[in-house]
Amino acid sequence: MRSGVHRIARWLPRPPLALRNVRHGGTRTLVAVIGMALAVVMVLLQLGFLEAVRITAAINYDQLDFDVALVSTEFEHFYAPGRFPGARLTQAQSLPEVTAARPLFTRMNFWRCPSYPPATGRDPALEGGGESSSHNALARWWLGARRPRPLQRRALLVLGIDPDRNPFHDPIRRQIAAAGSRLSEDDRVLFNDRSNPDFGWDQWPRFTGWELGNRRVEVIGPFSLMRSFGADASVLCTDTNFARAFDLPSLDGAVNFGLVTLLPGSDPEEVAARLARALPPDVQALSRRALYRLESDYWVGQTATGKIFSFGVFLTMVVAAVVVYQVLSGDIRNHLPEYATLKAIGYGDGYLARVIQTQAGLYAVACYLPAVLLSVIVYRATDRLANIPMVLTGANLWTALVVTVITSQAAGALSLRKLRLADPADLFR
Repeated sequence: MRSGVHRIARWLPRPPLALRNVRHGGTRTLVAVIGMALAVVMVLLQLGFLEAVRITAAINYDQLDFDVALVSTEFEHFYAPGRFPGARLTQAQSLPEVTAARPLFTRMNFWRCPSYPPATGRDPALEGGGESSSHNALARWWLGARRPRPLQRRALLVLGIDPDRNPFHDPIRRQIAAAGSRLSEDDRVLFNDRSNPDFGWDQWPRFTGWELGNRRVEVIGPFSLMRSFGADASVLCTDTNFARAFDLPSLDGAVNFGLVTLLPGSDPEEVAARLARALPPDVQALSRRALYRLESDYWVGQTATGKIFSFGVFLTMVVAAVVVYQVLSGDIRNHLPEYATLKAIGYGDGYLARVIQTQAGLYAVACYLPAVLLSVIVYRATDRLANIPMVLTGANLWTALVVTVITSQAAGALSLRKLRLADPADLFR
């Protein structure tokens, strides 16, 4: 019976040497896969942060109802848009495709953030006890909105609108409508309920000492806008209260954005080009797509945030390559006698290179799925705890897979050097 099994087994295809090395590696293989999986998670996490920068660059525009935007020629990004004469909105409405042109005012100002707990302005986490700053930081992260914090002033985004020409989509449109005429009263604002907890939304309406700039204001309700890397918090008010918040006698007819909506079926790119030709040179017309691209390019390519995450992607790729190199180098050291035997009986460097490269590819495939599953958990935790929109996109998954394969193959090629330079006879000494 046993001899029959042996005869059958002789005719069955045998797994390649690389696969057998991986299968019989035992603990070494497990450690290698875990190490590479963690490196892939690092790559996916950095790609996720970079994608979050792109997403948050467009968050403010996503809530605005427009097809073409009029902006100043000094426009840099949403938080530094420049100003241009509001008369350009009236001129833009002369085109037959334009159905509406609505103003939007944006600017940063200082906000009086209440202390927590509300009864004291002191921060007990910073007083006494001799605790280290790292311990305090961990405790604050764990407590979230309930972490102790002092009374402070911090910068936030102020959005100003003409209440008769609401430029927002739902749900913000409905929230503005729900505020009704109260929003037009002096020094009344809506507070973004998705702001950083440090700004005190969780203490509304108990806390009444709100200040915007140098003015006392009353928060009359919420609106919901996801915060971005540019602003941790925001408030919304009418154009009149916007001017009051910055101690301006008036807005002098100048606006920051002109939000143009078009008839259904109109081509935004074509209309933007026609508006650019028709309007004076102090304003530029951009389609929604062009504005997104401009904003994304700024945040990814010109800010420290984008550059840090871009460098992080590169750095994690290098770390992944080092991990794979260490794994394969260790495997070669452990199998030097076997490889020496193969070289001694006539197998050349090309065959051994294929074995090592195949083995590197198997490690890459084996670690990828666990890395993706772990990344899903890390993404959700980061999204929840840091309120950063972490999205595991198909493009990032493919990028991570390609990076894993390329780095594993590059590491495999580097790890072959010792084997290629060695003489078979020397390997047994």
